[in-house]
Amino acid sequence: MLENQVEIGGYFEFDLPNLGHFPYPDAIKYNSAQSAFFDLLNQTNIKKIWMPKFICDSMIRPLRKLGIDVQYYDLEQDFYPKLPNDLKEDEYLFYVNYFGLCTSLQKKLLSNYSHKKIIFDHSQAFFIPPFECLGTIYSPRKFLPVAEGGLLISKVLVAAQYSTSRDIAEMIHQYQHCFVRRLSNAPEAYETFKYNEMLLSNGKPKKMSGITEDLLNSLDYPSFKEIRLSNFRFLHSQLKEINQLQIGFEDIESPLTYPLLLDVNISSQLIKNKIFTPTYWLDSLERVVVDSFEYDFISNTTHLICDQRYSLREMQIQINMVKEYL
Repeated sequence: MLENQVEIGGYFEFDLPNLGHFPYPDAIKYNSAQSAFFDLLNQTNIKKIWMPKFICDSMIRPLRKLGIDVQYYDLEQDFYPKLPNDLKEDEYLFYVNYFGLCTSLQKKLLSNYSHKKIIFDHSQAFFIPPFECLGTIYSPRKFLPVAEGGLLISKVLVAAQYSTSRDIAEMIHQYQHCFVRRLSNAPEAYETFKYNEMLLSNGKPKKMSGITEDLLNSLDYPSFKEIRLSNFRFLHSQLKEINQLQIGFEDIESPLTYPLLLDVNISSQLIKNKIFTPTYWLDSLERVVVDSFEYDFISNTTHLICDQRYSLREMQIQINMVKEYL
């Protein structure tokens, strides 16, 4: 009887309120977006798929593990994929909503190809709701203060096939860099952060941990979305004249960063001044040609910060730094 008895009393555990704002309550919750992708591929028995050359290697690993035939496609200047007019009967399409900028292109793809053959990656577009398609994948940690997690929304999966056991020591280590940064600074735990990111790219799918679920349920998503949009719009209002990226910035709903495409990448100059601009998918340079849009974008885009931790004051600091350098 005591073995199954509910614990009462003792020291207090980590606890957070459930605000009821989590936008995807029906999503299957994994430890990473890669795990979500692996499970979807495995359960739907996909054998051939079109993938962008501009993609993180972590999303290629499940395809290799499962022996899936991959065809790579290039991108137009506006991120629209260069694809054949029709997909063959056994072919599927994987498309990324890059930096939350490509929602209109997703609608275009759905009008040109069967929705049953399309998988959308919203890892960089957390606040964009899922479309009617084979599956939509999310990576909350790119937008939110969690150290792991992946979401899958799909009507074709009845239940997840993943490991439900999570090692306690592993999870404590997974969140170590978050606590260190809160108590100290970003460089102090950067190596730990990179190590934890690597761990998420290895192994078979696992269930999202309870601590991550609690954190996701405690967040104010409407506020986060509005702050990001406000910061993004302010950056664009000040930098649109020099930004060489010609896309529909005005229609954006879920910005990950403000991608500033120039003749040169100035991230290193910003980082020297403690503006920690991220770099995305250098590993994909091996798949693209030197004179392609993807190569230019990867090499010469500086990703300015626009997330909910900051106000217009921090946006102005970045703007001043960019203009000072130029």
